[in-house]
Amino acid sequence: MPTVRDVLAQKNSAVVYTCAPGVTLAEASRLLCDRGVGCLVVADDDGAVQGVLSDRDVVRAVAAGRDPARTPVAQAMSTSAAAVELEAPLEEVARLLRRRRVRHLPVVGRRGLLGVVSLGDLARFYTLRERASAEAAALQ
Repeated sequence: MPTVRDVLAQKNSAVVYTCAPGVTLAEASRLLCDRGVGCLVVADDDGAVQGVLSDRDVVRAVAAGRDPARTPVAQAMSTSAAAVELEAPLEEVARLLRRRRVRHLPVVGRRGLLGVVSLGDLARFYTLRERASAEAAALQ
């Protein structure tokens, strides 16, 4: 059964972009844009995960009339994005993403924050897996 570890290995990226809960939405938006990512993991000074700020969270906050230059990330982030462990089965991760209506989940382990798994990551993982299976079958 595939796990989060398999998805992170396929992503081949150990980089996780974070921000503090007190950072403004404007600052966080610049980081999202500069890094070309769809979310930031919001962590406190000790590295404990507080939530996730996605590009959609920023849009919702601005649409609600919040000033991005003055609104802290803590007021717009999703706190329903529960962290998952490295050995979590992908079926469980997919259920969590659906049930909590989020697109990104932080991955944590003994060393703290290890990565982020997204709905897009799951789609890519299963697509590549199916393609490899079809290619292997064609060779037989």
